[in-house]
Amino acid sequence: MSSQPAAPGAPTVADDEGTPVSVKIRERLAAARRRFHANDNIAEFLQPGELELLLDEVETKMQGVLDSLVIDTEGDHNTQSTARRVAKMYLNEVFKGRYVAPPPITEFPNAEHLNELMIVGPITVRSACSHHFCPVIGKIWIGVLPNEHTNVIGLSKYARLVDWVMGRPQIQ
Repeated sequence: MSSQPAAPGAPTVADDEGTPVSVKIRERLAAARRRFHANDNIAEFLQPGELELLLDEVETKMQGVLDSLVIDTEGDHNTQSTARRVAKMYLNEVFKGRYVAPPPITEFPNAEHLNELMIVGPITVRSACSHHFCPVIGKIWIGVLPNEHTNVIGLSKYARLVDWVMGRPQIQ
């Protein structure tokens, strides 16, 4: 696929109704000259309803992976619907931070003129390594050092930000 945007008015791959939704999203990203590396958030390029279509597409491709691994997903009750569960896990949990907008963060004036280290944590995190998709699970602490000239955000917001950022494949 070319990374050059299509000429205005020219038909694109996205015009084809049989085109997979992932191709349509990639085409939008390419037209905007935006990268889509594993750790990038692409929420602004998804249109309403496309996440469900992407879930269906990933399920189909995951079923192909299970078939290639010679796993009997029809006869083994333990693996029936595994492709759908794995697709949901990736899109709605492990990589959720790729497909949703950042959480709203409200700043407040530093009325108390705080100028000492504030530590938030431990915050439990889970993600996946972008190299092998192996689980990354752990705890983090965040240190914030405001001064009398900075605004502050509520301490609970840090956990939301961490969840959003870690909801994408990470470098170990």
